[in-house]
Amino acid sequence: MAKLDLDDDLFGQVVPLIYVLSDARGETANTVVMAAAAQFGDGSVEIERLSNVKDVETVRSYFDEHFDADRPCAVFHTFANATLRREIRRELDRRGIPSIDLLGPAVTVISTLTGEEPTREIGAVYNNDESAPK
Repeated sequence: MAKLDLDDDLFGQVVPLIYVLSDARGETANTVVMAAAAQFGDGSVEIERLSNVKDVETVRSYFDEHFDADRPCAVFHTFANATLRREIRRELDRRGIPSIDLLGPAVTVISTLTGEEPTREIGAVYNNDESAPK
């Protein structure tokens, strides 16, 4: 892989860590992260998943135990509940951990298109045979 023209000592030789957080299994976020990481070659990042997150205290406790301030990291997450999403984003911001909400913006756009409120059902799966590749 071609290297960006950055100060090589910015992160040293440490492999960045991507945390995948979800209120369900985390398959959606993990798939997106793996697709993005594939653009940088094997071993470019390490991925850790925290599934079945039901409250911000779970995230707080997890990062109190696992966070390494000397290792570059980011969080990619999918939370159906908007309130939980905001609380977790605030906790990550407080810690200075960059995060990407993979579900919220998509739900907002679809809600706007349909004129409907989302169910906010955890682990919901869309089933529509018409959307299958032909």
